Amino acid sequence: MSSNAVQDPLKAWKSLVFFPAVDLLSVILKAGLAISTFTLVSLFFYHSLCYQYQNPHLHPKSLSRHFLRQEDVAGEGEATNISHIVFGIGGSAKTWHARRRYTELWWRPNATRGFVWLERRPLENETWPEPENSPPYRVSADTSSFKYTCWYGSRSAIRIARIVKESFELGLENVRWFVMGDDDTVFFPENLVTVLAKYDHNQMYYIGGNSESVEQDVIHSYSMAYGGGGFAVSYPLAAELVKILDGCIDRYSGFYGSDQKIQGCISEIGVQITKELGFHQVLPLFLSPD
Repeated sequence: MSSNAVQDPLKAWKSLVFFPAVDLLSVILKAGLAISTFTLVSLFFYHSLCYQYQNPHLHPKSLSRHFLRQEDVAGEGEATNISHIVFGIGGSAKTWHARRRYTELWWRPNATRGFVWLERRPLENETWPEPENSPPYRVSADTSSFKYTCWYGSRSAIRIARIVKESFELGLENVRWFVMGDDDTVFFPENLVTVLAKYDHNQMYYIGGNSESVEQDVIHSYSMAYGGGGFAVSYPLAAELVKILDGCIDRYSGFYGSDQKIQGCISEIGVQITKELGFHQVLPLFLSPD
């Protein structure tokens, strides 16, 4: 039998099964790259869908417009102006006549909206300032049923903390922002509008500034907007805050001030402070521990 007649029975299988090492490595790398790419794309879309429905900063009606400019998501396209802001001023019937001068510096009759909130009605023999000069007043609800365990503080912190809730529950129309302040807080309305107009009022925002006292900032971990300098709460955040505020105030009964209580309650919603340097809180030297 000639050598040409001898056939290798494995020759056909060798040509089908065995590849050069370089080609085999290339196939493996390409397959791994394809699988990795598919996995990453799937994870990206999954994360995007979960983020839209779970992120507390996003309001459901504006999810698809989150990255548009503020003017484009302002309903009718109207830019934020002073009429979209409701001021809540923490005051007292005992001291308003002496301290109202601060508010009268910036109050704009027939333009600014809001109220000074008192612990009681003025006495019959007391004349309330003319509305052309001062904001109208409202009487805060009774807070005697709330707990307050801060031994060195004042129960008025409860009443003042609830001003944002009581302002919201008035049901005023066309409100985008609730701005809280003390009866000696001086706002510059034009500057305030400019700052708030940078933000989408359809989202949850808690805007304010830290104290100019480093000691106070360290105590509160630089995470609190101080009421003395004023702070702003967007309408969607206020809508969520009013649902939990009363119970939250009781949970934080040991907190000293109203602004500290508000910060604690807002943090439970999952919203952190957005810092704007234009909100100034100054701690007078005579109030300093030193």
